[in-house]
Amino acid sequence: MIIFKGLKKFLSTVLIGLLLLICSAGLTGTQVSDAESKVIVVASTSWTGAIAAAAGADEVRILAPLELKHPPEYDYRPSDIAKLKEATAFVYAGYEPFVKKLLDASGFPPNKVFTVETTNVPAILEKQARILAAQFGTQAKERKWETRFNQVTAGILKRTEQKKLSLVKVLVQENQQAFVKWLGYNIVGVFSAEELSPAKVMEYAKLGSDLIIDNFHNPQGMPIAEVAKCRYVELINFPSSKAPTLIDLFMENARQLGL
Repeated sequence: MIIFKGLKKFLSTVLIGLLLLICSAGLTGTQVSDAESKVIVVASTSWTGAIAAAAGADEVRILAPLELKHPPEYDYRPSDIAKLKEATAFVYAGYEPFVKKLLDASGFPPNKVFTVETTNVPAILEKQARILAAQFGTQAKERKWETRFNQVTAGILKRTEQKKLSLVKVLVQENQQAFVKWLGYNIVGVFSAEELSPAKVMEYAKLGSDLIIDNFHNPQGMPIAEVAKCRYVELINFPSSKAPTLIDLFMENARQLGL
């Protein structure tokens, strides 16, 4: 009888231990699964990062600081390699010189590296977000973002029609041309992102523009505006701390234009 009781106690102890082990393994498995399913994206700049966020990434680690006026000029730091740890993907645009050096130094898997087109036109941004979402498996999140984005951009276009922007003659910097064309302005000229000669300034000033739209990240149009004595506005291409998402960026640029 004593032996039986001892055996019973032993078996009970073993059973409890097995149950605890199974539960522990189950919890551990859930944690690993959650970590693996979380979409972590490292992005070269706030622009590529905003596209990744629109695509449904759970976490976006941006390398070039938001306060940097021209983000592609950023030079990576050794600490940036740590940001690639456990990343699902690396996203860049192709014009950032530092990216190749970073990827070579980190040994990040090439099959996890994606290039996106950075042009602030809704159709292009939506296409890029969909492509990334298909890779991340986040299509539902992307569709939700796209619905909100379409609402915002439709509202902006409605205001452009009300203000008859097609009658407004605009001289625009080349890096804002696509966005300004989408808005419906009457573009009478496009100037370079490079420094303009005095002769070029005078040439552009004679076009009779009502408005000069420049690019904040590498502006060149102020001398033209001073000669032409017309309104001057700088718009952003790269999201900022003030406008961190694509939706925020569109709203901020519309605000700058009085839309």
